[in-house]
Amino acid sequence: MQLSMSIRLPIGSVRSLAGEIAPATAPARRAWPRRLLILAGVGAVAILGRAHVGEFVHEMSRVLHVNWHLVVLAAALETGSVTGYVLLLHRMVSRANPRLRLLDSYDMTLAGAAATRLLPTAGLGGVALTVWALRARGVRAKDLAERLIAFLLVLYGVYMAALLASGVAVAIGWVHVSAGQGLGLVGAGVAGGILALVGIAFTAPGRVASVLGRLGEGSGRVGSISRHAAARLPVLGAAAARAWSELRRPHPALLGALAWWAFDIGVLATMLHAFDVRLSLAALVLAYFLGTMFNMLPVPGSLSGGLVASLVALGAPAGAAIAAVLSYRALAVWLPAGPGVVSLVRLRSSVAARREPSKRRGTPAPRSAAPQIAVAA
Repeated sequence: MQLSMSIRLPIGSVRSLAGEIAPATAPARRAWPRRLLILAGVGAVAILGRAHVGEFVHEMSRVLHVNWHLVVLAAALETGSVTGYVLLLHRMVSRANPRLRLLDSYDMTLAGAAATRLLPTAGLGGVALTVWALRARGVRAKDLAERLIAFLLVLYGVYMAALLASGVAVAIGWVHVSAGQGLGLVGAGVAGGILALVGIAFTAPGRVASVLGRLGEGSGRVGSISRHAAARLPVLGAAAARAWSELRRPHPALLGALAWWAFDIGVLATMLHAFDVRLSLAALVLAYFLGTMFNMLPVPGSLSGGLVASLVALGAPAGAAIAAVLSYRALAVWLPAGPGVVSLVRLRSSVAARREPSKRRGTPAPRSAAPQIAVAA
């Protein structure tokens, strides 16, 4: 009886939490483009699996019997990656409320991993949960938006810098690759273009506002998007100033941005080593960051498929690459998600405890505003 009650409690908490942080309404979208993408993705995976299923099964069987020590090492590296994220989040976002402890940042990080997998948050996932938790603790929406965007600028600044450096190294031949040297140009071009656009947006906001203003005078989708972007320029500018202030006076916690990516790449490298795949460091970093960009596609398994495609294009054997990526994803996704359910329940309980005195006093609790802030980020 006690066991069944302990199982039902987290499930009930997760279900009720879904209603609190999920967007109340979602814009209507055409379903057929997503369905076509899903069918295309499933077809590509089926073709690849059919061609290499025997090799894949052999590699998985071998590693499960021989390389358990590498699995343990990969789990330790994933723990280091999550620790880096917790430290960076606490430094740049959670300090908005001085009463928040490092444990609260840990709970938001791990609960975010669980929310991404378990809750219908319309793709907002961990960001929505972080916003929900901090708004419930009285953090003002404007302050939270600035802090969260500054956090993302630092975190993904490392992403783009690493993609640019590894792309250049592969493209100009500093690092030898058996195949896919052209991917270096793709990676360097994408990273350089994004960094240039972000740099222009934050160093010349007046010009950007002028361009968006002229575009916003028109009708249609372009005009609507331009007006939407122009309205958020002040928040983006304040977030950039906050991020630059942190970088000018660096705190050791900022190394969490490096740890988040570096240790996660270490998990992938360990799994590749377990399946006897040998790539240079620059090629591995390039494959990792190019592959993870496929996560923007609204297709199940897009990130794993992107990683496999990038690794194979850079010379990795297809069967071993598939096995390594699936093993990496199992560790990187589900290892944090398990304890994340515990953090999810604990986070909800602490928020409920904070809201109860407000209800007795008759003052409304702060609105979540998760969808609006997360979309702006």
